[in-house]
Amino acid sequence: MTVGRPVGQAEINAQAGALATALRDALRRASDFCDLLQDTTLIANDQTLINMGFTQAEVNTLRAAFVDAKNLRQVAIGAAAQPSPSNFLVNLKRLCGPSV
Repeated sequence: MTVGRPVGQAEINAQAGALATALRDALRRASDFCDLLQDTTLIANDQTLINMGFTQAEVNTLRAAFVDAKNLRQVAIGAAAQPSPSNFLVNLKRLCGPSV
């Protein structure tokens, strides 16, 4: 008799597939969000975001975080090369708040 969650091939495959899909989709959504932040037909400039209640520093962090995420996706899908080491998460972690 087993107790708890079973671990077998089906469970490993399900978890691997779920994680791969989530990572792929998260990178695509982050890239799309970067595009939205840069779309001048929706967000004309920094002042538009400031008028929503963001400070200039927050606008800079928001934009930098999603430019990094878009660049990470470009490297991940082979659409760009990374010429030197880069911590793509340095700006994104500023958006995460305290975490354990």
